[in-house]
Amino acid sequence: METFSLEGKTALITGGSRGIGYGVARTFIDAGARAIITARNETTLREAAASLGPNCLAMPCDNSDTDAIAAMVEDAWRVSPIDILVNNAGNGDYYKRAEYVTPHEFDEVMGVNLRGTYFCSIEVAKRAFKAGRPASIINVSSMTGVTPLERLGVYGASKAGIHQFTRVMGLEWADRNVRVNAIAPGWVETDFTTELFASRWGEKLRDDVPMKRFATVDDLTGLILYLASDASTYMTGSIIPIDGGRGLV
Repeated sequence: METFSLEGKTALITGGSRGIGYGVARTFIDAGARAIITARNETTLREAAASLGPNCLAMPCDNSDTDAIAAMVEDAWRVSPIDILVNNAGNGDYYKRAEYVTPHEFDEVMGVNLRGTYFCSIEVAKRAFKAGRPASIINVSSMTGVTPLERLGVYGASKAGIHQFTRVMGLEWADRNVRVNAIAPGWVETDFTTELFASRWGEKLRDDVPMKRFATVDDLTGLILYLASDASTYMTGSIIPIDGGRGLV
């Protein structure tokens, strides 16, 4: 089990104040890592860090602001060089048909999901290259980047973009030992999906999953731990579905 240990490593987790990001931080800390978590809401972020204990540090950051990302990664690197980056911050607030999405809403989703993931990866990778250090970058994507779903066109397009970034970065950075992989979850029970799952579409969404249930955060953290650890050192550029079989139908 030593290959799954994160002892002595530092992980940066965007969107770490709740949901998947919080669960990942907890799992990494349990595996021996120090976790640095980011989010826009400073109050919620600091509460999350306090609940995770002394091996967790909060660094507020707007993941759509490239200047803020660069400053945050620099500050994090000063604390400790980053061994693991989990790009989890995301915006999926707009559940509507394509013709009703406004330019502002489009930019908000793309800014956090696509722009934020891209430039956070770049900032960590550049420092890893300069230091000659290996790193593992894990992008939390979505099955919507593969399977088209009604009312999630912009969100799905942002996740499809993440898939292509994952492949290209994995290819370009393999010779410098910076690995880039992604997971593509299906529907996950978090604060973000509570209202949707309780709506009239919730039952249909559940019935569309062959396993007939939504994922929990704990269903995802084991796979993310694997990608972060030395157990996956020969993997890069992979996009791994974890969707209860939804992509098979």
